[in-house]
Amino acid sequence: VFDIFMSCNLVREVTAYLLDALKENKNEEGFLQTKVLEINLLGGNAQVADAILTNSMFTHYDKPYVGKLCEQAGLVQRALEHYTDVADVKRVMQNAASMTPEFILSFFGSLSQENSLEVLHEMLSRNMRQNLTIVVQIATKYSDPLGPENLIKLLEDFKSFEGIYHYLGAVVNVSQNATVHKKYIEAAAKMGQFKEVERVCRDSSVYDPEEVKKFLMDAKLPDPRPLIHVCDRFDFVDEMTAYLYSNNY
Repeated sequence: VFDIFMSCNLVREVTAYLLDALKENKNEEGFLQTKVLEINLLGGNAQVADAILTNSMFTHYDKPYVGKLCEQAGLVQRALEHYTDVADVKRVMQNAASMTPEFILSFFGSLSQENSLEVLHEMLSRNMRQNLTIVVQIATKYSDPLGPENLIKLLEDFKSFEGIYHYLGAVVNVSQNATVHKKYIEAAAKMGQFKEVERVCRDSSVYDPEEVKKFLMDAKLPDPRPLIHVCDRFDFVDEMTAYLYSNNY
């Protein structure tokens, strides 16, 4: 019946017929499930295929093949839902700007740690200015499973202190990771956010005081109060006094 309809190019009619004939979603009908999606995606009726996929009517069709057809038809979010190969995901993520942030955030929950970091690297290397905001949102949401150290290194590889500042700013108050606190202090200093540097130096009990003291002395910030807090709290007063005196504070 499908062949007869298609010999007359009756795409709309055969689609209506198959949606009824295949409604039981049988495994052995996977070929025809693929066909009804194919003829609409290739025939300029992408919205029909999108509606079929939205309603989850079929589950036995050729998913990689339909994913490629969705990508060709401009249904990039649908394409991602069908891909498992990281090369495909990286290619489609070049169109991240055309997807909703909510979808991208949800999609990253289905990726492994290794693949997530690889895709995030690709997104930043392709267009850091355009993709930095969504990368920071992904890093914030999946900070623990992806690993703060891995995410910090990823952003450092692109010298994105802005990204590090916004990512760690979202997690520093609940993190017990010393690296997170130290790197947030460093990023805030590089971004000129000296009030934040002072706040964490004053209030945090997580960072390594020796490392933070050395960073602040090397950085020579225009405001010495972060260093004063660290040295006063962790008994570096003699070093602080010598440093302040030698730098005309």
